[in-house]
Amino acid sequence: MAEQLAALRRPQLEPAALLIKELMLTADSLELFPLSARVTYLNHGGFGVTPRTVLDEKKRILDRIEENPAGFLSRRIKLHWQQVADMVAQRFAVNPGSLALVENATDGVEAVIRALPLAKGDEILVTSMCYGAVAMAARHIASSRGAKVITAELPFPPRDVQQYVMTVAEAITPHTKLAILDHITSATALLMPVEEMIAVCRERGVSVLIDGAHAPGQTALNIAALNADWYVGNLHKWYFVPRGCGFLWAAPGKEVGLMPNVISWEINRPFPSNFAWTGTRDPANWLAVPAAFAFMDRFGENTVRKHNHQLILDAVAMLANMWGFRPTIPAAMTAAMSLVPAPEALPYPPTDEGRARLEVDLEDKYSVIVNASYVSGGRIWLRIAAQIYNRIEDYQRLGECVLALCQAQARR
Repeated sequence: MAEQLAALRRPQLEPAALLIKELMLTADSLELFPLSARVTYLNHGGFGVTPRTVLDEKKRILDRIEENPAGFLSRRIKLHWQQVADMVAQRFAVNPGSLALVENATDGVEAVIRALPLAKGDEILVTSMCYGAVAMAARHIASSRGAKVITAELPFPPRDVQQYVMTVAEAITPHTKLAILDHITSATALLMPVEEMIAVCRERGVSVLIDGAHAPGQTALNIAALNADWYVGNLHKWYFVPRGCGFLWAAPGKEVGLMPNVISWEINRPFPSNFAWTGTRDPANWLAVPAAFAFMDRFGENTVRKHNHQLILDAVAMLANMWGFRPTIPAAMTAAMSLVPAPEALPYPPTDEGRARLEVDLEDKYSVIVNASYVSGGRIWLRIAAQIYNRIEDYQRLGECVLALCQAQARR
């Protein structure tokens, strides 16, 4: 009986490193992903793409759960949850027991805002490049307590990183209780100077929540070294984990009041254990984290990041030559995504409607998947992403298809 109980408590996850063979970054890396051969996929930043081996592991986990759903979800799941959460914590240089698994970065952001003791007249500071859903959540929660959200207007394109640091510093007031800052912005794809931004907030006594939805896997991440109060991130975008899977980290003393957005049976336990069970859900995504980490490790995260960074720089240079623009995004603010201005000759107005039409036409007419994410300076800007399944020919095809749309407009 004692042996049976020990086996029940023991993690049953098999070493994911055994599931995949030795890998190298080659032109054949596309074969490691289930992407359709018909599409040119340049939007990894949208929702990520899960490798075949990681999907296979997820399917194996699902099969195992279905062998005895009650046994797995009633008796084993919390142990596995903590095991994976501690694995993520170790990965990004924070202590075990300081990090909770959540559905996605937005889920974690909202948990932090709800835990704040906001009062009438208090302010939450965001930037004009804050992810839309996060800004909306901040306004909704703040307004219910008589607080408000203040926006620091960041110019685009940036002149240099210090310009952004100073803009954030100047937006802080005596009423600012929290600053929500992006590590890598979503629509504008900018690697932000978060260390300097955090420092100016600290100097003024302002708590800091970093939205790292795009950071894990795109940039070297040592959460503890940033000196933030909270950090949220996604693992399903750039770290090859099935979607959705994110995490919420709290600095010592900053876990007070943190509750999951879905209140359930564990709320009387301390953070992060109170996040372990929020009702019946499919745990296979975050149980596949070890397989995703193993996939990354077969290449080496540093190798993947360097590969993607160089590829995106090469892609921007090539498109600049094809479309006749001057690159304006500083290299220091570029990770594995970047914005490029579409030619003015395109038959789409520089509006939200126009960029949406461009995105749809590129997919429907040419099977090119790219995010027309931004409008600035009377131009539509395309957010291009680089991942190990991409080749420089993918961006050349994008360039040619956009020029074809321009030529079609000229013939009218």
